[in-house]
Parts: sequence; structure tokens; C-alpha cells
Amino acid sequence: MKKVLIVTSSIDSTIDYVINKYKGVAEFFRLDVDLFPKYEIILGGARGWMILYDGWSLERKELYSIYYRKPRLPKLDEYHIEYQGMIAKDIISLINGIVDDFQGKVLTKPYILRKTENKAFQLLYAEKNGLLMPKSFVGNSNNHAEDFINKRSIIKPLTTGKIMSKDAIEIYQTNYFKIFDEDISLTPIYLQEYVNKQYEVRMTYIDGYFFTVRIDSEDKLDWRRNYKGLKYKIIDCPPKVSKQCQKLLNDFQLNYAAFDFIVDEDDQWFFLEVNPNGQWLWLEHELQIPISEKIVSYLIK
Repeated sequence: MKKVLIVTSSIDSTIDYVINKYKGVAEFFRLDVDLFPKYEIILGGARGWMILYDGWSLERKELYSIYYRKPRLPKLDEYHIEYQGMIAKDIISLINGIVDDFQGKVLTKPYILRKTENKAFQLLYAEKNGLLMPKSFVGNSNNHAEDFINKRSIIKPLTTGKIMSKDAIEIYQTNYFKIFDEDISLTPIYLQEYVNKQYEVRMTYIDGYFFTVRIDSEDKLDWRRNYKGLKYKIIDCPPKVSKQCQKLLNDFQLNYAAFDFIVDEDDQWFFLEVNPNGQWLWLEHELQIPISEKIVSYLIK
């Protein structure tokens, strides 16, 4: 069987599912970055690199492919706070260096993810390539931001929208932009005009296959705010939109991506963003669509 390294974290239930479902199809080796001290990683020399963990070892030359999923850093509380940032960067530098160096099949290399996850970059790409988007603003101009107060607008995270402290994680989601009373010259923000929507779309792509799902939600702002009230249906993507998405995938060097769209009352598809490492398992469960099968097939074919 072909050997597949999965770079993720110990709480990644999606990978639990994949390994259990396809354990006879490939030999999976799991690198949970949040458990970093339990692994022995040796880089350099004739082997290139080697990973040892709990009775198994893996060399670069033995490996067929890598699935780079959702790595999380280990707790670094035992170190003084002034050193924690440096240690975190060193861990990620080592892991990402191994993955970016690998000459076989990777879904998806970290350097590609870093570029394509950038929402400012996505906005500029969409405007240059004719993807229909809501009127948007990213920046730190107080005067320009004030223009959006007079329209029905939303504010959304420019990056992850997460603030992590020792005891909790605070999450910032898409919200209506109603009050503007702070100086943003040091804090760039992401604003968009609100689009009256019929429904939203999550379109998942893997290695030549598009899985296009209509999502109907009682929450007309963001369907992610309440998963319980959602309704799903498999639909067709307009040829013009799928062609634009395929061009984006080619330009970004992506073999997997999750696209988000709004469809307005005139059936126009507005591009919101593309997540090059987006979640997919809940859609497979809801609609029995074979996303995991296509992912594993890509990794071993």
C-alpha cells in the first residue's frame, strides 16, 4: 500500500473519519503537530528527513503523498512568554519545510495556502479576473470606511477572526456594519455592501470534480452562525462561474478548494471567497457526496 503522511492535530475528527474509512486503501501516518514533543523529527543528511513516533518510522523516500490539513501548535505554557512566539515559529518552520520540500503529491503545500488564504489577495484577483463580487473595501482609510455606513453593509474578518487567550478563544464573525466611531488607521478592516440573497452556495472542488451545494438558512447574514437550521441541496453551477473557478484553481495551483457564493434575487452568483483548506465532512454526511473518496483517490492514484 502507498504511504500517506497526514499533517494535522489530535482534535481533527475529519482525519479520524478518513483513516477509519480508508484504512485498507492506504497506509496512513499521522503527524499531530499539537503533540509535537511526542514525535522525533530528524532533518538533514542522506535521508532528507525522518519521523519516528510510537513504534513507527517514516523516511521521505518511502512516502507517496502528504495531506496537509489543520495543524495546531502545542501548548507552550512551560516556556516564558517572550520565547513562545519564537518556538511556535520554529515548529511551523520545520513542519512546513518538510511539506514544501516534498517532490511527490501534496494536498496542499503550505506556501500555496499562505498565499491563497489571503483575502486581500483574493479580492484583487477577483476584480482583475471578472468574478462578480459585492462592492468591497479592504484598508485603513477612515473616510472610505464611512461611505459604507450610509449603505446596508457588513464587516467581516480579514484573517482568521480568532483571538486566543490562555483560557478561551474569542471568535469574530461576519456582522452588520452599523456604527463607525473608532480610528482604523492602524487596524485594516474588510467591508462589503450587503446583497439580498436567495441562498448561499458552498462549492467544493477536488481534482477535477465540483460538488455544488445550495444552502438555505434562516439567518440571512451568514449561514455559519446557525448550522441547525440549514437545508442543503445539490445543484448545478452556471458554466461561466465554473469556468472562472477553474481558472482561479489553475492560477492558484490548487487541487482542492471550497468556494463560497451568494445567489441574489436575480440569480446572479456573487463570489465571496475561496478557502484552499476548507472543511467538507459535514456536507458528505448531509448529502452522501463522495468528497473523502475523491480526496483519498487523489492522494494514492
